[in-house]
Amino acid sequence: MLVLIFLIVYTATGQRIAIMGAMDEEIELLKEELKNKKEIQKNGVTFFTGKLKGQKVVLLKAGIGKVNAAYSTAILMTNFKLDALLFTGVAGGLHPDIEPGDIVISDKLIQYDFGELKAGSFETWPTKNLAKNNRNPLYLTVDQDLLALSKKVSDRITLKPLNDRIPKFFVGVIATGDTFMSDPKKAKELYTNFKALATEMEGAAVAQICTMAAIPYIVIRSCSDNANTQAHADYFKFITVAAVNSAQMVLGILENYELKK
Repeated sequence: MLVLIFLIVYTATGQRIAIMGAMDEEIELLKEELKNKKEIQKNGVTFFTGKLKGQKVVLLKAGIGKVNAAYSTAILMTNFKLDALLFTGVAGGLHPDIEPGDIVISDKLIQYDFGELKAGSFETWPTKNLAKNNRNPLYLTVDQDLLALSKKVSDRITLKPLNDRIPKFFVGVIATGDTFMSDPKKAKELYTNFKALATEMEGAAVAQICTMAAIPYIVIRSCSDNANTQAHADYFKFITVAAVNSAQMVLGILENYELKK
């Protein structure tokens, strides 16, 4: 749930598809396939430019947590022309039917830990949109074209099996907070209160920036665990398969990107 990758799609001359991961495990598989690779350092963030599946891309590691992800996204936006963003990596599954290896394609995201704690009860607040000087929706909605493309790709690719089981695809809400979730009570609360299918530590923060900057985006997660008492053990046990499947999803989107237009 700690790792993520972002894909930013460009349509004009000089624009690129940016792929962002929170940890090395998520971007390493894609970095190995990067053609004409060049390394660029900007404000503490390392960018790798080149081509994947014939598409011009920029690849980077964001770091774990909402602040690191937001900072890396800001540096990315400052140095590259952004047209859309795909954020993908691993997460903790919350839906009762989700198992490690399954992929959740977001249609909405929420920061579940942003709000007010009062008299033992926590109220989740919508975030502020600094660009428009108003409030963002409580649930941030992904780009509908990228969502449609992701669904098409999910029908066309084959994911790596885990324990002889072929992973499944789910579409729905992803909940973001600065906590590695390994508590079945809290995991059930997130599923019940927000209808969230998965939880992670970066997606909604990047979604907030993209919303303010009017950059189309989507978040895609491959589940490494079920956010329960076994989450730490399962995370390290299944992260390799989750990383492979999230990378396959990214490559599938790159290969079929013309379907978005």
